[in-house]
Amino acid sequence: MAAEEPQKQVDDTLSGTTPGQAGTLNFVEGETQPVSYILEGWALPPKMPRVTSWETHIAGLRSLQLREDDIFLCAYPKAGTHWLWEVTSMLVQGKAEYETRRKEQLMVEFVDVDMIEAMASPRILNTHLPFSMLPWQQIRDKRVKVLHVYRNPKDTAVSMYFMMKDVWKLHGKSLEFSDFFEQFITGKVMYGGYFNYLRQFNAFARENPTVPVLTISFEEMKRNPAAKVQQLAEFLKVPASQQLCEKIAEACSFQNMKKQDDNKEEPEICVKTPLPKITMYRKGEVGDWKNYFTVAMSERMDTVVNEEMKDMPLVIQYS
Repeated sequence: MAAEEPQKQVDDTLSGTTPGQAGTLNFVEGETQPVSYILEGWALPPKMPRVTSWETHIAGLRSLQLREDDIFLCAYPKAGTHWLWEVTSMLVQGKAEYETRRKEQLMVEFVDVDMIEAMASPRILNTHLPFSMLPWQQIRDKRVKVLHVYRNPKDTAVSMYFMMKDVWKLHGKSLEFSDFFEQFITGKVMYGGYFNYLRQFNAFARENPTVPVLTISFEEMKRNPAAKVQQLAEFLKVPASQQLCEKIAEACSFQNMKKQDDNKEEPEICVKTPLPKITMYRKGEVGDWKNYFTVAMSERMDTVVNEEMKDMPLVIQYS
């Protein structure tokens, strides 16, 4: 941030934490398997697929030496990260060819810092981590490009529910949407609260206007994908003809990316302990929340959105 770190900008219940202090495992009452690891007020996956600790890894990320041509791709889970990551990769390559590696295996929270340092430029560094856990000071000082995609909270909640339902199945447990809704709206989900994440990111963007940040919505991307690909190309300053943008938009349609998912490799350099296979592509629609939210849930979410996002320059679209 301009004068203080992003962590100071989030809700008081989170800003009281100190970077570097030890985290704790979080358990559901009566369960022996942890559901998350709480570090500095944020809920992270309970166990990293590495030999290091979360504390050591986050400290390493904060001190990661950035390059001027790095590209950070930041998003809350289930907001459209796969689309943005694949499109960005194609634009950087200058061709509509899929990245052979799996996005989840190349996220900065799951890749050892020394492996990130060894990546060839330009590096596309994608993450769901809150901005305070990233090398934000270097992002600010070196004016590293930042791409940010967000999605309306109702569809985000439904999409995240189905992902977490798969995770619970791995432990032989079931998860009802009504229970998950309560977790989501109170911020007690993986990677922390939806609104806390957006508040922190927007605080950084607002206070550092010289940092190149492009924020787009999932709904805009769905409505006019070729135009959004062109906008991304212009932001990244990479040559892209209208024909290429249209090819990339078609290749990165939800159905085409879903077909390609099974062909993704999990390279040894990035995977020491494989992550469990979880379905990342379900429907990719706008408005699917109507099939799961009750009227009471919808009204409650509307009230929270109006309060939490009243000072954010983001347009929430539900259809």
